[in-house]
Amino acid sequence: MECVMKKNEKALTVAFTGGGGKTSLIFGLAEKFSGQGKRVIVTTTTHMAWEPERPFAEAEDVSGVCRLIEQYGYVIAAHHKAGQPKISGPEKEILEKLPGFCDLLLVEADGSKRLPLKVPAQWEPVIPEIADIVVGVIGLDCLGKKIADTAHRPEDVAGFLGENVEDIVTWENVAKIAVAKTGLQKGVGKRRFLVYLNKADVLESLDPAEKIVERCRIKGVEAVCGSLRKD
Repeated sequence: MECVMKKNEKALTVAFTGGGGKTSLIFGLAEKFSGQGKRVIVTTTTHMAWEPERPFAEAEDVSGVCRLIEQYGYVIAAHHKAGQPKISGPEKEILEKLPGFCDLLLVEADGSKRLPLKVPAQWEPVIPEIADIVVGVIGLDCLGKKIADTAHRPEDVAGFLGENVEDIVTWENVAKIAVAKTGLQKGVGKRRFLVYLNKADVLESLDPAEKIVERCRIKGVEAVCGSLRKD
């Protein structure tokens, strides 16, 4: 397996933003596409949980990145300090070189402390310039729960929605965040954008998820719902 791509080839770079489920989605895709013979690199522009059982190389260690891609089909390329629970993203110059060593670059570009719902702060998300596609993630387990119990920075989410932190999250709330240019679409620009509604398996009925998907499509936003636990 060749590690370095030809100059006329371009890896597809996908950035993931939004709420909880991003990391699971990223590794699910990494395993799927590496299993199909694609060379996959996983990285971040913010932070990700350190998972020592997964193949990892320091981002500037080209030989290590290439060796692990050949061995496992995918590799995490980032920075990690011994004993720390998180890995951090490489410098911009290193990040922009990573597509030269893979077919698919998957970038976690946002943080939500594993909570299913969020709206971005002024400094978020951190979408790299090289991203071709942005996938915004929302966990459907937020539905029917209080904003205070299910949202990252609940006061910000409540303010965005014009609600109180004690109010219950509705499908209309989720759809509003998903389609808003200052919500899940923040920073996307002219890139292709897709909403992934995760944890559909927790719903008694798919009706609210289907309503969110339909509202997104009416607003010109691609959206799908699914479950990383089942698919």
